[in-house]
Amino acid sequence: MKNLKSFFFSISRRSLVKCALVCTVFSTAAVSSVYASETAVAASSAGQLKIGDNHGGGKVAYVFQSGDEGYVAGQIHGVVASRQDLGNGTTWEKAVQLCQEYRAGGFSDWRLPSKAELNRLYANKIAVGGFKNHHYYWSSSESDKNDAWDQSFRSGVQNLGYKLDNNYVRAVRTF
Repeated sequence: MKNLKSFFFSISRRSLVKCALVCTVFSTAAVSSVYASETAVAASSAGQLKIGDNHGGGKVAYVFQSGDEGYVAGQIHGVVASRQDLGNGTTWEKAVQLCQEYRAGGFSDWRLPSKAELNRLYANKIAVGGFKNHHYYWSSSESDKNDAWDQSFRSGVQNLGYKLDNNYVRAVRTF
């Protein structure tokens, strides 16, 4: 019976896909069924994720920690960045549009990163890869109708940038 349990467990484990699944747990005392949703499957496979891994149409840029907005105990969530820049420098308004139109991995929830998320991208720029070292990147965080926050990927300094300036764009989404 022990070999039978191992056999069925390994088959179930190999067949995890993005759909609801039924894991049949065999024991000498009883047979019971455990149902898991797509979210649970994603969380269990995401449990192995680290910054720089390919996931959700991009690269993992940050994994939420206890105390972060969006953190849920026992679940893995975070921020995924597009694998490359969108365009070669553009105005803030065009940057917002480029992110909204981006569809990598079949996802339609890409957006311009907030000031805090952009700083996390900077902190993990080597693992995420592909950033232009001597250029500024836009954030979605606005100061007023004319200015938004940007960040130098050379020095890490965040500044208010004029929205008509041409800065680089990296889209993000949460998982």
